[in-house]
Amino acid sequence: MSKKEEIVTPPLWLALIPVMVTGAALAYSVFILDAQPHFSLFLGGVTAGLCAYFHGFSWLKIKEGFKQAIARTIPSLIILLIIGMLIAVWIASGIVPAMMYFGLEFMSAHWFLPQILLFCSAMALITGSSWSTVGTIGVAAIGVSEGLGIPPAMTAGAVVSGAFFGDKISPMSDSTNLTPSVLGVNLFDHIKHMLYTTVPILLISLGFFTLLGFIVAGDGNGTDISAYTEHIRHQFNLSPWLFIPPLIVIFMIYRKIPAIPSLIAGVVLGGSAYLILQGGSPGGLSDLIHYGVVMETDNAEMDALFSRGGMESMYSVVILALVSLALGGIMSHTGMLHSMVLRLASLLNSAGNLTATVIGTSVLVNLFSANQYLAVILPGQMFEECYRKLKLKLKNLTRTLEAGGTLTAPLVPWNSSGVFVFITLGVPVLAYAPYAILCWLTAIIAMVFGYANISMTKIKAPQEEPQDQQ
Repeated sequence: MSKKEEIVTPPLWLALIPVMVTGAALAYSVFILDAQPHFSLFLGGVTAGLCAYFHGFSWLKIKEGFKQAIARTIPSLIILLIIGMLIAVWIASGIVPAMMYFGLEFMSAHWFLPQILLFCSAMALITGSSWSTVGTIGVAAIGVSEGLGIPPAMTAGAVVSGAFFGDKISPMSDSTNLTPSVLGVNLFDHIKHMLYTTVPILLISLGFFTLLGFIVAGDGNGTDISAYTEHIRHQFNLSPWLFIPPLIVIFMIYRKIPAIPSLIAGVVLGGSAYLILQGGSPGGLSDLIHYGVVMETDNAEMDALFSRGGMESMYSVVILALVSLALGGIMSHTGMLHSMVLRLASLLNSAGNLTATVIGTSVLVNLFSANQYLAVILPGQMFEECYRKLKLKLKNLTRTLEAGGTLTAPLVPWNSSGVFVFITLGVPVLAYAPYAILCWLTAIIAMVFGYANISMTKIKAPQEEPQDQQ
């Protein structure tokens, strides 16, 4: 390793080159060409690597940066592929159509949006997975909303708000465990401290979706619901047994069985239901798992709704994660992100400024690395010492990281979370983002709390912070 690699942080102008290249490429490809962001992020990663190399970093150092970043998220990528399988077999087996059928039969159009918000919150709280909630309950909710005449963008906003809220306060969530572990904060102290901001915002979101439901639902007869329920009954063999697989999966995750074996169990149970209850064939099941559901009936709307899932549907998200992690890993491992933070040090003289800076940095990392884990890890490591200097407990920092890093991830069209929601629900990120009120309002409330010094817990004694982190 050269001396430059050991002691030199890249200058700010060098660190900003890949940021500007990536930003310009993303703006041109996404907003002008209406293209996918994959190549723009790949171009940003190449630029970051070239900048680091010409500054004196070895190829081994650069390679180690993106290798470590990618290796850390391999389990998440595997989960993505399994969720693709799960969506396909749960649709083809009749599980998701059964949820839709009974939802259309018993749900009120006026109360549908707040009901979905609470339902997704409870599901994500129990399972600890926002993505699993979106991929199961969310898919069914979009179908029900079509039948009730409610715009899918509003439903997607309620699903995303509920799923990510439940995920954040769930002790079984991977990201909720990761965030405090980066800084040595106790998990339940972290969750309890988040409740100061998340619970009021959940209540605001409930009021917002209730009002929205009464405005858009009108008399609740915007669409002929019977046409949808009749189509589902005609295409699928509905049975109470179809509710067994999701209940078993929820129970497994509740019992703290890891996500991968729990989701695989859901695939196996859904596949069995497809073979037994829907009369499917092993060859058909194999095609479903890889290619997803392809329906061709006389109802184009329902065909579009049910034609989704499969491992192939997740390939785009997996590739996006790989190229974005390469970009973020290189910039982190070669000190470029740290170089940008050093320039902000003079602004961090109050709890409000520090909170706003952490949130802004987390959002920027989400924008340029397209990975919510990186948006928590990097700012957490960068600003830890700043919180200590202001004698603020680190649980203030972990709460802020969740608000700026995790909850804004589904609002970025090229972020892995945003792409996943779009592919799964079929609703563009920019369409549902205004309605995902809980996700963007949490960051605003966190900054208000910082400037107003609300629940910004201080270290009262030198030994207090270490005890708080056990």
